[in-house]
Amino acid sequence: MVSFAALVAGAGIVIASTAFFRLADSDETELTHLVLVEYGFAGLLLLVGLGVVAYGLLG
Repeated sequence: MVSFAALVAGAGIVIASTAFFRLADSDETELTHLVLVEYGFAGLLLLVGLGVVAYGLLG
């Protein structure tokens, strides 16, 4: 059965990850290590969000 709450939560996490991708890609962040941290955090959020969506679809 598809869990609507899990789908919405996963979609929210994916949307939050896009904000971090945009922040890492912007000109406001100039330090290399901060850009890497932002990309890493965005990638982690994207992975978790897609996992929650998959769990919602399969669970």
